[in-house]
Amino acid sequence: MTEQETFEKLLPLLREVTGARAEQVTMASNLMDDLGAESIDLLDLSFLIEEAFGITIEADEFERQATEQIPDGQYERDGLLTAEALEELKKALPEVPAEKFRPGLKKIEVPSVLNVGVFVHLIQRKVAQKQEAVDA
Repeated sequence: MTEQETFEKLLPLLREVTGARAEQVTMASNLMDDLGAESIDLLDLSFLIEEAFGITIEADEFERQATEQIPDGQYERDGLLTAEALEELKKALPEVPAEKFRPGLKKIEVPSVLNVGVFVHLIQRKVAQKQEAVDA
């Protein structure tokens, strides 16, 4: 699926979960700040994505990807993300503006930086991985 096809299939799911109008939703739209999603809405969105696209999204998907890159390092300290964790999250989530990964970001705040582009690209990767497994 192309980025545009994925976005168009994701759009009604985002609208259902957030109540946003179609013109409010862009690749750069932050799910919480721009579209008004709450933590529970992200969980609902994950379920809808799984149903619509036939893929699985883990709750700690992005954090797990980052922690795998710092095996001897520390991901968080007293609830705050370490400098190493912030750098790995920047790499794992290139769709998110780098300034969102500021020192003092709490682990529980990671969902607040997610935008539509993160989900579009995650869906594309997961759908491609699923297809590769079928083709193998």
